[in-house]
Amino acid sequence: MEVLGAFLYKRSVSEWKSTLKALKRIPDDNIQAKLQISFDALNASQKDIFLDISCFFIGMDKDYVGCILDGCKLDPGIGFSVLKERCLITIHGNSLMMHDLLRDMGRYIVQGTSLRNCERWSRLWDRDHVIDVLANYSGTDETEGLSLKADVTAVENFEVKAFSNLRKLRLLQLCHVALNGSYENFPKGLRWLCWLGFPEEYVPRNLHLRSLVVMDMQKSNLKRLWSDQKKPQESLKELKYLDLSHSIQLTETPDFSYLPNLEKLFLINCQRLAKVHESIKVLQGSLILLNLSGCIKLGELPLELYTLKLLETLILSGCSQLERLDDTLGELESLTILKADYTAITQIPSSSDQLKKLKELSLHGCKELWKHRQYTNSDESSQVALLSPLSLNGLICLRTLRLGSCNLSDELVPANLGSLSSLEELDLQGNDFRNLQTDFAGLPSLQILKLDNCSELRSMFSLPKKLRSFYARNCTVLERTPELQECSVLQSLHLTNCYNLVETPGLEELKMVRVIHMEMCNNIPYTDRERIMQKWAVGANGGVFVPGSSIPEWVNFKNGTRSISFTVPEPTLNSVLVGFTVWTTYVSQQDDVMSAYIPKITLKNQTKGDVWSRNPATDLIRMYREKHIWQGHFSNEDFVLETRDEVEVSVDFGDKVAILETGITLAYREVIEVPNVQLTEIDDEVDNEQLTETDDEVVIDESQRRPPRKMGMGLKTLLGAFGLLAFIVVLGKHGRPLRRHNHLRRNKVEKDKEKDATLLIFSFLDY
Repeated sequence: MEVLGAFLYKRSVSEWKSTLKALKRIPDDNIQAKLQISFDALNASQKDIFLDISCFFIGMDKDYVGCILDGCKLDPGIGFSVLKERCLITIHGNSLMMHDLLRDMGRYIVQGTSLRNCERWSRLWDRDHVIDVLANYSGTDETEGLSLKADVTAVENFEVKAFSNLRKLRLLQLCHVALNGSYENFPKGLRWLCWLGFPEEYVPRNLHLRSLVVMDMQKSNLKRLWSDQKKPQESLKELKYLDLSHSIQLTETPDFSYLPNLEKLFLINCQRLAKVHESIKVLQGSLILLNLSGCIKLGELPLELYTLKLLETLILSGCSQLERLDDTLGELESLTILKADYTAITQIPSSSDQLKKLKELSLHGCKELWKHRQYTNSDESSQVALLSPLSLNGLICLRTLRLGSCNLSDELVPANLGSLSSLEELDLQGNDFRNLQTDFAGLPSLQILKLDNCSELRSMFSLPKKLRSFYARNCTVLERTPELQECSVLQSLHLTNCYNLVETPGLEELKMVRVIHMEMCNNIPYTDRERIMQKWAVGANGGVFVPGSSIPEWVNFKNGTRSISFTVPEPTLNSVLVGFTVWTTYVSQQDDVMSAYIPKITLKNQTKGDVWSRNPATDLIRMYREKHIWQGHFSNEDFVLETRDEVEVSVDFGDKVAILETGITLAYREVIEVPNVQLTEIDDEVDNEQLTETDDEVVIDESQRRPPRKMGMGLKTLLGAFGLLAFIVVLGKHGRPLRRHNHLRRNKVEKDKEKDATLLIFSFLDY
C-alpha cells in the first residue's frame, strides 16, 4: 500500500484508473508483480540504482554507495530521492534500507526469464551461484555486479582467469577470497572493488584499476599499496574513496601522486603505520576527509598535510604517539571537524584561531594538553613550562567541544569558554575542577552539557537557558545544582550517584522534562522528591528514577506485586483520558550496575481482549541494592482505554530486578462544555501543583480536578465559541482513525451530544 500510494500520489484520475485496471489483472497472491508497477515507472538509471541496492548495498552508508553509483554515471542524488518518494527504499540514520519484499522483487527482476542460467544475470549475489559461475569459468558479458562472501575460517580459492569473461563487470565485492594467476585479463571497467581480507602484500602491478572510483580493502594483508619496484602502470585518476582500515601490516601510506583526485582516505587502526607520504600535498585540491584514528605508531604528520586547502575532516584520535600539531594548522581553511582524542598532544597551535569554519573540536583524554613543551635542536628533549589554559579565540562557528578527562583544574578551564556563541554541545566530564565559574547562561545556543564523573565539583555558577540535556552523574560532592527554572526547555536531567546533592532548585517548575535520573540522591528530602514526582506525573511523557521505598500515598491504584488491576472510572467532569503513569518500587542484588534487560510494560484490556507491550521512554535500569522508585508515563493514544474497561498492567525489569510494588495514576484532558446558553472554561488560576499546561491541552490528574467556573456572555465567550467551532470543523475534516478496528465504535448518545453542541454554537452565532 505504501509503494502504490507513493506511486499514485499527485497523479491524474486517468492514471489512477489505468493503474487500478493493471492491478486487477494481477492475481491477488502475486505481490511482487503489483510492486513492480512502481518499478516499471522508473527511468533506466533509477532502475539500475534500485537493482544495485537490492543486490549489494542494503544496510550500507548512503554517501558511500552514492560515491560508487556516481562513478557509474547513475545520478544517485536524484535517484535516491525518487526511490525514497516512491517508498522503494528508506534511509535510517544514513543507511540505505529496503523491505524484504522489495529486495526479493529486485532480485526476481534480475533473474528475469533465465532462472536456471545465472551466468546470464546482470548481478550475482548468491554464494552458490557465484561459486558455480567462477568454478566453471562460465561468466559472461551480461554480468555487471558480483558479490562473494566467504567465512574467515574457510577462504575460497579461484583462478584469476575465472573473471576473464566478465568484461563488463563494474561492481565487485569479495570477502576472504584468494585468487591465483595473472591479472592481465581481469575486468578493466571496475568502479567498485571491495576486497575484505585481501591476501597479498602488494596490489599486483597488472591489476588495471584506471576506472576505479571506490577501493575498499579493509583488513588486508597489505604492507604497502604498491611495491617500490612495481609501481602501477598508470594513475588511478578516477579514484575518490580509499579505505585500508585495519590493515595491521601496513607501514606507509601510498604515493599519492598516483591518486591525484582522492577525496576520502580511511586508515583506521593501521597499527604499524608510521609515515604519511609527503606526496599528500598533491591532494590539496581534492582531499576532504582523512581518518588516521588508532594509528598508534604514527609520531608526526608531514608539513605537506597542512597545505590541504579543502580538507574538512581530520581524525587523529588514538594516535597515542602524536605529540604536536604544526603551527600552520590554521592554514587548513576548510576544516570543520578536528578529532584528536587520546593523543599525546601538548598544545593546540595559536594559529587555530584562523579555523573560522571549525564546528567540532574533540580533545577527550588529552591529559598533557596544558603543558607547553619547547624542543631543542640537539636531542629533541622537552622541558615542561608553566601550565596555561587552552585559547578558544576565533572559533566563532564551533558547535561541539569535547574536553573530557583532560586534567582540567579551576585554573585551566578555558577563560573564553563563555564567548562561544554557536556552541551547542560541551563535554567537560571526568575533570578535576571544583568551582565551575563559567557563566553558561551566556551561551545562547548550548543544548547539551556533560559534567559526569567530575568527582571534585562542588559548585557551578549557572546553566544555559536553552539547555536540553544536563549530565552530572557521579559528581559525588556536588550539593546544589544551579537554578533550573530558567532552563525552560530542559528534557533530560541525569544526576545519578550525586550522593551529597540536597537541592535542585526550580526542577518542579519545569514542564518539558521527559527523563529524570536521581538514583542514590538520598540527601534530597523525600518531600522534595515527592513534589517533583507529583508535578511530573501530571503532564510529562518519559520517566523518573528516585530513591524511595514506597509509592506516594496520593497514587490512585496500588498493589504489592509487579502487576495491578483496576477499572477505568467514570470521569466526574467533561474530560478525556489522555494517558496514565505507572509507578513501581524496585531493588536488586547488584549494586550500581546497568541492566542489559530492556524494561517492558504489558497492558491487558480484559474488556476488549487487547494485549499491548511497550518499552518505556526511559533508559535501561541501573540496579541498586537500595530501594528506588520508577515512574513512567504512557499515552492513551496507543491503548484507547475507556470508562469501565477492566485493565491489568504489569512491569518487567528482568530477572535481576525485583518489583516490590506497582501503582497507577490516570491523567485527563478537560474539554470545553456548553451548558444551555452559557459557555464554560477552565479556571485560569488553577494551582500549579494541580495543572500542567501544554501547547494544545490542559492535563489534570484524576484526583486533582475541580468544577469549571462559568462566565457570562462577552467577548471571551464569543471567541471561545469561534474556537470550539473551528476545532469541530477541523476534527471532522482531518480527524485521525484509531489504530484498531474495534476502537472505532461510537455510541449514538455520544454522536447526539456532539451534534447538539454543534447546533447550539450555530444558534448562538445566529443570535
